[in-house]
Amino acid sequence: MKGILIQQKVFKAIDGKYFESISEEKRLENDEFAYSSIILNLSDSVIRKVGNQNSAKEFWDKLEELYTESSLPSKLFLLEKFFRYKLDMSKNIDDNIDEFTKLIQDIKLTADKNIDEYSPIVLLNAIPETYGDIKSAIKYGGDNVNLDTVISGLKSKEIDLKTNNLIKINQR
Repeated sequence: MKGILIQQKVFKAIDGKYFESISEEKRLENDEFAYSSIILNLSDSVIRKVGNQNSAKEFWDKLEELYTESSLPSKLFLLEKFFRYKLDMSKNIDDNIDEFTKLIQDIKLTADKNIDEYSPIVLLNAIPETYGDIKSAIKYGGDNVNLDTVISGLKSKEIDLKTNNLIKINQR
């Protein structure tokens, strides 16, 4: 949602400080445009939850209140889920990475903004034994392990396993 408002150059309409420096007419115009942009990009159920708000700023604040969970139990739940994360081999690697990335984004919204430095290690530990050779190669292959390296290794191994399975099937 923030991206839409920025693209339409009205994100500033939810910044109270901005209003002090512009005319009333321009403020109302930006507010109406931001308000309508928010409304048009939300589902009916979300709009009902937010209720009737008088300005884009009020609408935005209510959305943040409803959807930004920052309680301690929520933070702990997300962090525990993150550090215990395991790849689900019934899914493809892209689906697993998508799930892992969503978890990282949720944590950044509620808890540790520096979670990125732990992400490669957590994902490396989530790799099952069937991918053990790639895990070792990543772990001992260089001085710096980053998330992109781990993801790339997982995708390569997935392709390798699929190729080997196809070869075995064709040999039968």
